[in-house]
Amino acid sequence: MHQRTVAVIAALALVLGALGAVVHGQPLSGEYRLGVLEPLTGPIAFEGKRHLEGYELMRDLINERFGGVMGRKLVIVAGDAVDPTAAASEATRLITREGVKIITGTYSSTLCGAASEAAARHNAIYWETSCVDPRFTRRGLKTVFRTEIDGTGFGWYNIEFIAKHLAHRFGKKPNELRVAFLSEDSSYGQGVTEAARARAKQEFGMAEVAAEYYAFATTNDFTPIVLKLKALNPDVVHHIARGQDAVLFWRASREQNFQFKALVHAGATGYGSPDFGKALGADGNGPFALLEPGPGFIVEKLRPEGQRIERAFRDHVKQKTGLDSPAGGHQLAAGGLWLLKLVLDRARTDELEKFRATVMAMDLPVGSSVNGWGVKFDESGQNSNARVQHYMLQWQNGQLLTVWPEEFTTNRAKWIPLGAWDQRK
Repeated sequence: MHQRTVAVIAALALVLGALGAVVHGQPLSGEYRLGVLEPLTGPIAFEGKRHLEGYELMRDLINERFGGVMGRKLVIVAGDAVDPTAAASEATRLITREGVKIITGTYSSTLCGAASEAAARHNAIYWETSCVDPRFTRRGLKTVFRTEIDGTGFGWYNIEFIAKHLAHRFGKKPNELRVAFLSEDSSYGQGVTEAARARAKQEFGMAEVAAEYYAFATTNDFTPIVLKLKALNPDVVHHIARGQDAVLFWRASREQNFQFKALVHAGATGYGSPDFGKALGADGNGPFALLEPGPGFIVEKLRPEGQRIERAFRDHVKQKTGLDSPAGGHQLAAGGLWLLKLVLDRARTDELEKFRATVMAMDLPVGSSVNGWGVKFDESGQNSNARVQHYMLQWQNGQLLTVWPEEFTTNRAKWIPLGAWDQRK
C-alpha cells in the first residue's frame, strides 16, 4: 500500500478512535500538565481571556468525553504573557518550575515569538494555535508548531473573497477594483496586509490607492486617516484591526460619511471580536471578518469525524456558556488543543523526536476536525494553509454570521455594496 495512503488511514483511525473512545467509563489515570500562555492583563487581555476560555472548554470536553490525553486527565497551568518580555519569562517559569513539557497559546503575534524562543532554549515543545506572524515558523526551530494558518493564508483568503465574491456584485472586474489597505503595525497586521497587497496586485491587478499603518494602542482619533482615505475613493477598505481600533475607525467613517463598498478584515480580534458587535449593535452592520465558522455553518458539510467533534464542542460550549455558537477565540484554542490531543494520543509521549515524527506523519483532509480543519504539517512546523479551512463572516444586526463559502452556510451576505450609512438595516 502507498505510504501516503497508510498515513491517511492511520491518522483517520486515530481521529475516529478518539471520537469513539468515550472510554466507556474507564477512569483517567494521573494528570498531564499543559502550559498555556495568554495575555491575561494589559491592552488585549479581553482576547487572551477568551482564548484561555476556549482551551478550558476543550480541556473539559476532552476529560469528560474523550479519554483525557494519553489516558491522563488534562490539566492547564496558565501564565500571563502581558508583553514579549513577560511571555519569555513566563514560558521559562512554566518549564522550569511547573515542569510542563509543552506550552501552547499565545493568541498574539507580538507574543508568540518571544515565548517560543524561550521554550526552544529549554528544548520544550511550543504548540501555537493563534498567532499568524509569517516569521514564526521560519526560524528553523524544531520545537515549534502552529495549527492555525499564517498571515500569508489570511491575506490569500481575503483577496480570494474580494476578487471572486465581491467584485462582480459591484459590477466590476477584479482588476477594476480600488483597494485601500489599512492596518495596525504589529507583525500580525503587517503579515496579513503585505500578503494581501502582493496577491491583489500580482494576481488580480487591483489598484492599490493606499497602504497605511498605525499604532493600535495609541491611536485614538481616526479622523485624519478617514479623511485621507475618503479623498482616495476606494471600493474596498482592507482593514486589519487589533481591538477597539475597529470600533473607532467605523465610528469615524460614519461621522465623516466615508462611503466605500466593503470592509474586509481577518482574525478573531478587531472586527472579528464579539466586542465590536457589543459596542455598535446594528450600527456595525456590514464589515466582513475571516474567521472560524459562526452561526449558519452547515456542520453536515464536514467529514463524519469532523461532524462528531464539531457538534460535541458546540454542544459543550452552549451547555457551559449559553452561547449558540463559540467565539472565534474559543474555536482557535479548541481546534489547536484537539489536534494536540490527537498527536499525543498517537505518540504516547511528549519526547521531542517522537512527538515531532508523529506530527509530521499526520495527514487529515479538510473537514476532519474542529472548525472543519485538516492537518498536514511541513518541516517548518506550519500546518498547511490549504488544510486550515476558514470562513468569511459578516456583522448583521449585532451578530457575526457565516456567509462564505456559500456551500458551507445557510446565511447570505448583505449590503453589497454597503450603500448609505443609514440604510444598512
